[in-house]
Amino acid sequence: MKLDKIKSVSIASEVFNQLRLKIINGELKNGQRLVEMDLAKNLGVSRTPVREAIQRLEQEGLVEILPRTHSLVNGISLESINEIILIRSLLEPTAAKVAATKITDDQLLKLKSYLDLSEVYFQQGRVDELMKVHDLFHAEIIKTSGLIRLVNILENLHDYIVHFRHSFLSRPHLVERSIKEHLEIYEALCRRDPDLVEEVFIKHLSGITDYAKVVMEDNTPSEQITSNL
Repeated sequence: MKLDKIKSVSIASEVFNQLRLKIINGELKNGQRLVEMDLAKNLGVSRTPVREAIQRLEQEGLVEILPRTHSLVNGISLESINEIILIRSLLEPTAAKVAATKITDDQLLKLKSYLDLSEVYFQQGRVDELMKVHDLFHAEIIKTSGLIRLVNILENLHDYIVHFRHSFLSRPHLVERSIKEHLEIYEALCRRDPDLVEEVFIKHLSGITDYAKVVMEDNTPSEQITSNL
C-alpha cells in the first residue's frame, strides 16, 4: 500500500486557524478591516499565507474580500447561527436518545459531577469554568452515543458552539434555565428512557434560539486594530 508522506501544518493553515478563532470568539468584530500587509507584519509571515488564509475564511463566510484593497470581517451572521442551531437541534437529541441505551453508572456519575460544578461556578460567577463544564456535559452524552459520524459533524462546529455558549452563559437568567434543563436530562438518562431523554433534550435545545440574540449582541461592530493579534 502506497501512502503519502505526512507534511507539517502549513503557515497558511496556522494563520487561518488563528484568524478564524479570533473572528468566531469576537476578538475581530463584524465590519473590521483586514489588510494583508498589516496582518503579515503582526503575524511575522509573508503576505502569501495571509492571502491564502483570507481566501479560506471567505469560503467559510467569515470575511468578504474587496479586490485590491482589503477584506472585511463578516463574523457570526444571523444565518450562520440559525444554521448551526438547526444542525444541533436535529443531531443532538438523536445522539442523546442512543446514549440513553448505552450510558454506564460511571458516566452518570461524571455527568452529576458536571452538574454540581455548574452550580458552584454559577454561584461564584466564574463564566469560563461554567462554560467548560457545560461543554463537557454535552460532549459526554454525544460521545456516549457512539455515532462516530454524527460526533465528527458536531466537533467540526465546536469552535462556533463554544463561542455561542460563552455568550449564552454570560447571562445569569439563561444559566439558571440551562442548569435546570441539564438536571432534567440527567434524570431522564438515569431512568435510561430513550424517548424521555430525546423529549427533554429537544426541549433544552429549543431554548438555544436565544443564542441568536445574545451572540449578535456580543458581535456588534466596534473599532479595533489588527495589532491585537
